[in-house]
Amino acid sequence: MITPEIIQKTASHLANVDPAVLQIFIDEATLEVEDLDISEGNKERLVRLYATHLASLKAENIKREKLDGLETEYHAPVASVGLEITSYGQEYQRLFDKLTEKPKSLNLMVL
Repeated sequence: MITPEIIQKTASHLANVDPAVLQIFIDEATLEVEDLDISEGNKERLVRLYATHLASLKAENIKREKLDGLETEYHAPVASVGLEITSYGQEYQRLFDKLTEKPKSLNLMVL
């Protein structure tokens, strides 16, 4: 089972992200992969990678934070928010493609 602590250990830049926020990303990633016809171990890998990708997108969106005035400034939303944006998303896509690839079939007709 993937926990917020596992996500924080996977990506050190997420160490200060609220575990409740990370749990939201874990839940979303779990919904994304739960119906795939793959082993439970591979589902957990995909959940970890996808949740880390989603959390990284949120973390990268923060441009500056002030402690005294409790001010947070965010970057403008990125136009392209696909899996290719983070290394975790790229690895998720690579693994997803590998695990869900349909076997190639050979159609022969005997005459």
